[in-house]
Amino acid sequence: MKFYSNDIVNLAREKRIKGNSIRKISKELQISDTTIGRWVKDIKSDSLSYNKNRLKNEDEKQKYNHLFKNLKITAKNAKLFCSLLYWCEGSKYPSSNCVTFVNSDFKLVKTFFQLLKQVFEIDNNKVRIHLQIHATHNFEEVRKFWSKLLAIPEEQFYKPTITNPAQKMKRLNYKGTCTLKYFDSKILLQITGIFEEFSNKNLS
Repeated sequence: MKFYSNDIVNLAREKRIKGNSIRKISKELQISDTTIGRWVKDIKSDSLSYNKNRLKNEDEKQKYNHLFKNLKITAKNAKLFCSLLYWCEGSKYPSSNCVTFVNSDFKLVKTFFQLLKQVFEIDNNKVRIHLQIHATHNFEEVRKFWSKLLAIPEEQFYKPTITNPAQKMKRLNYKGTCTLKYFDSKILLQITGIFEEFSNKNLS
């Protein structure tokens, strides 16, 4: 993955605000239009074709929203959702002896933790958080962000791992990678049992 400095990202955004097309910015900065588009997707455009495509994409995203209209997160399906998320992003038994969920998507981490608390008896004092951040981050601010998001005191955060990429991260609103640990091997085994049974059902 290639990194770009904040100056380059901000320059691209400034050009977009002034009305430049993504293709023109891409050509001037010699950066792919896909990357430029990701940096400026929150900036309004006067381009009819661009706005038409954006609306089309939004329609596709909302195509199955009706599935959640009357959905109730019961204890039963919450356990399944929680276990499936862990299957994707959690550390597996026996390589881990505690619940360990890792991701940089803060919405995903929060969703997993909320589901975990909904279906298991969780003692917040047994939760520990480890952050992997870049040297360009303000650790105090990032720690406060995750602490507030997860309602976990900052005292329960480990010392962070700080990386020094050759250039600054190009992703917008990147809050580092969060590792959420909950020290209960029984819950880990229960979660493991659920997603293993789910996979067996789908293979039969």
